[in-house]
Amino acid sequence: MTRIVKAPDERRSELITCAQKLFYTKGYESTSVSDIVTEVGVAKGTFYYYFESKQAILEALVAELSEQGLKLYEAIVADKTLNAVQKWMRTAQVIGDWKIERKAELLALARVMQADENVLLRHKLATQAAQVTTPELAKIIAQGIAEGVFETDYPEETAEIVHAISTAFSGTITGILLNPDRYDDPEALVRRKIEALQTATERVLGAAPGSLPVIDKQTLCAWFEKWV
Repeated sequence: MTRIVKAPDERRSELITCAQKLFYTKGYESTSVSDIVTEVGVAKGTFYYYFESKQAILEALVAELSEQGLKLYEAIVADKTLNAVQKWMRTAQVIGDWKIERKAELLALARVMQADENVLLRHKLATQAAQVTTPELAKIIAQGIAEGVFETDYPEETAEIVHAISTAFSGTITGILLNPDRYDDPEALVRRKIEALQTATERVLGAAPGSLPVIDKQTLCAWFEKWV
């Protein structure tokens, strides 16, 4: 059989896509490097040319998904036709829709990331996410200050605070979504957490109460259509 040669970026992307599918269908722990290379049809040496371990490809997978979300965010922030509040609400809608389209895969990935052995990876990725996300958020905050809808003397630092609060609450909410049987009414609990997050965010930004939803109702309902 003729060996198929692909460009490095194409081959790397192919390995990541295959790993994502197998992590979802078989589970992270049950998927081996051999499974990945067999599915793609390459030698193990090819895998190790791009990734030093199975955890390394997991990291690359999460980073790639984060990059996709960031590109959506950057496009909204750069849209000069939107005011600050509209950008905030548009972000909640677009990113929410993007996540719902990948709901099952993202929840399966979140379950893997919650494992104790991935604590350092979670910290590393969270730090990287903050570094690329907060500058974009700071732009929205600066615009909101100029438009008179936000009130803070520290847009960059406030962006860091808002991102940190959101990240902490996201971790809590993810834990509820992954383990709904531990709670009497998980949907009501998540709604309460989201309402608290929105209130805290609006107070930090000096925004009008109810003006900055962190998730739209349609997206929230979609998360509870089927437990994973």
